[in-house]
Amino acid sequence: MSTFEKRRHARMMHAANVKLTNAAGESINLKTRDFSDSGLFLKCASEPIVKIGELGSVKVLDIEDALTQQIKVMRIEPGIGIGVEFL
Repeated sequence: MSTFEKRRHARMMHAANVKLTNAAGESINLKTRDFSDSGLFLKCASEPIVKIGELGSVKVLDIEDALTQQIKVMRIEPGIGIGVEFL
């Protein structure tokens, strides 16, 4: 079993409120588990509104006038969350 780490950037544990919007324009408010320079992991215990490979966007709700960041869904852990990469 390989313990090779594929991530390019270190992760920082941080809980923030974010709005995830899928390609169809549907959105859901979630919390982050962690983030790095290249992406986020979003906690999502329910059925996700996105699919692996889908493009969408995230916006931090805790910051006034936060910018919307375009993302690509990289992985889904059912009942746990969604890993996204910044574009």
